[in-house]
Amino acid sequence: MQRKAETSTMRRLIFVAVMLGAVCFAAVIVRLFKLQVLDFGFYQKEAVTQQTKDKTLYPVRGAIYDRNMKALAISTGTEMVTLEAVKIEDDKQGQLIAETLSEILALDYDTVLAKVNKRSTYEVIKRGVDKETADKIRAFIKENKINSIYLVGDSSRSYPYGNFLSHVLGFVGTDQQGLYGLEKQYDDVLSGTPGRVITATNARGEEMPFQYEMYYEAEDGRSLVLTIDEVLQHYLEKNLEIALNDNKVQNKVTGIVMDVNTGGILAMATLPDFDLNDPFTITDAKEAARLASITDPDERREERSIILNAQWRNKAISDAYYPGSTFKIVTMSVGLEEGKVSLNSHFYCGGSKKIEGWSKPINCWKRGGHGDQNLAMAIKNSCNPAFMEIGQSIGWRTFEEYYEAFGLKDKTGIDLPGESTGVFFSTRSIVDLAVLSFGQNFSVTPLQLITAVSAVANGGTLLKPYLVQSVLDAEGNTVASCGRTEVRQVISADTSALMADLLEGVVTTGTGKNAYTAGYRVAGKTGTSEKKDKEALTGDDSLRISSFVAFAPADDPQIAVLIILDEPTVQPVTGGLTVAPVIRRFMEEAMPYLNVEPQYTEAELQQKDETVPSVKGMGRAEAETALKNAGLSSRTSGSGDTVTDQIPAAGAVVARNSTVILYMGESVPDKLITMPNVRGMSLNQAKSALQDRGLYVRITGVTNTKEGNLAVTKQSIEAETQVAFGTVVTLEISDMDQRAE
Repeated sequence: MQRKAETSTMRRLIFVAVMLGAVCFAAVIVRLFKLQVLDFGFYQKEAVTQQTKDKTLYPVRGAIYDRNMKALAISTGTEMVTLEAVKIEDDKQGQLIAETLSEILALDYDTVLAKVNKRSTYEVIKRGVDKETADKIRAFIKENKINSIYLVGDSSRSYPYGNFLSHVLGFVGTDQQGLYGLEKQYDDVLSGTPGRVITATNARGEEMPFQYEMYYEAEDGRSLVLTIDEVLQHYLEKNLEIALNDNKVQNKVTGIVMDVNTGGILAMATLPDFDLNDPFTITDAKEAARLASITDPDERREERSIILNAQWRNKAISDAYYPGSTFKIVTMSVGLEEGKVSLNSHFYCGGSKKIEGWSKPINCWKRGGHGDQNLAMAIKNSCNPAFMEIGQSIGWRTFEEYYEAFGLKDKTGIDLPGESTGVFFSTRSIVDLAVLSFGQNFSVTPLQLITAVSAVANGGTLLKPYLVQSVLDAEGNTVASCGRTEVRQVISADTSALMADLLEGVVTTGTGKNAYTAGYRVAGKTGTSEKKDKEALTGDDSLRISSFVAFAPADDPQIAVLIILDEPTVQPVTGGLTVAPVIRRFMEEAMPYLNVEPQYTEAELQQKDETVPSVKGMGRAEAETALKNAGLSSRTSGSGDTVTDQIPAAGAVVARNSTVILYMGESVPDKLITMPNVRGMSLNQAKSALQDRGLYVRITGVTNTKEGNLAVTKQSIEAETQVAFGTVVTLEISDMDQRAE
């Protein structure tokens, strides 16, 4: 019995053992199935990671050029710091590496330490490291005999002109990715394609021989050639800065220059701007101080983001505004195209116009009224009642159709991020139609307006604005190009030509007189609009936007220019006085640069500045003849036979018929003159005040008429400045009657 029991127990043990073995075997089978089938991809990846080293080869970002191939954004040679953390000897060395790299490279210590502790075969610590910094790391490597830190060739983005074209070019982040402007819009074109080096490694993480390496070359980014002209951009930015400071503008200034025949943007700027090489520094001192006063870190971080985004915002394409009387260009174009008005039309202005459904009359800027006017006079005077009458004759339906046809309800489609559009009327009342006709209570962006005005200038075709005219490969070959894109024909060529004549009259004898540019035919329109939206929030009804839009030459338009001053504070804040002179200064530089030949009238020739020739060493008669031929008179000082000195010096530019002093055997008096303040004086008063002190005058501004209230509004040398005897002072003359437009 006992033997049977033992046998039975043995059988049970054997059975249990067999069953356990079967279970274990099944578990092994299941485990193998999971490892080799279900988790194959994961373990294959892990094995490859342990047995290979994968390095990224970064491409060189493409450059950005202006239309004449001047480099505006370039990638320069730098170095990249990488870490092969598997080679770090111990934690002590790892901590030393993290501390030193974070200090030299100005990085967060914990971030670097995390990369050290990963013990991976390849980590990028920092890109775009300059040579001086890289040399410090080399010294650290050599001193501490470290074999896990590498420096390899890299590139970083730089902008040779700093603040230049900042709101258009934009900038890149630390990894060379486009964050703003054209850098963001064309990031996929500029950035190129990264390459890779995949190297086999042994069990110790060491690289295997060359034959175990796969190399995929990086493809450098392509370059952009813009429609921007660096010279015109410089002229625009310089004159905007003068306007910003002279008028103490509170809410930025902006300007656009467009090629009216292609839609290409020749210049675009918003000021104040920022340094593209340091875009994250807040440039507004008041905003920086306010930010510094915020103690809560989260609140400060949020406010910093708001301030920076406002700093980077491109006002020319992102901020809609009431266009004011510049919109009268559209109103009159529609009226002419539809046959509602003609050159024979007449309008009466008594200072206001009563509109049905509105309790109070709507005023003209000239409260006394303009009386009876024909069409040309109505636009020269920028008369609101006349334009309300034109708007009523057009009617809502037709007017809105043209508004859409001019592209004012849609984004233009320019190749820049951040473009917005304006707000049109939500109702269609007769009062809305009245204020629409003179540019109030609806909004457009500056880009929308200049695109519409360019259509009026170029024969009536609305064009799509653009900034990139071609894309180049790494060898400089053109691989893509862009040019004139027609959207639609809006008005006829006849209406366009008539509008050019009418708008030229605005500049020669109308509210735009201060934009008059001697020798060049400039057409344009003033604008002064209220800020009703901000008035509703602040209660301040004094805030204005002053603007001027122009194109030239009026008989063969090439460029259109729009300049806007948002909340100027130096009175009077009108387009005719505040912005028109800015347009003139720009045109005086732009027209010669664009090879537009000046055509002077007889009256302009009499006012034309002359360059003083050198007559030193000549006899009296010869010198007097040379000066007379140059349009200058002369008088002598001394009794010698030969000119030993002259005032003004050779090369000085002075008003025609100025008197040059010839020193016969004498030298120019060595004395200083205190510059007087001649602002507000008439031209004759200012000339007398300066000439009495032995100073010379050069005149710019309104020189085509003796009518109006002409006065000196700027002088090139500030009052109380000490200057040499015979110094030339440039006086800017404005017609002070242009107070409301």
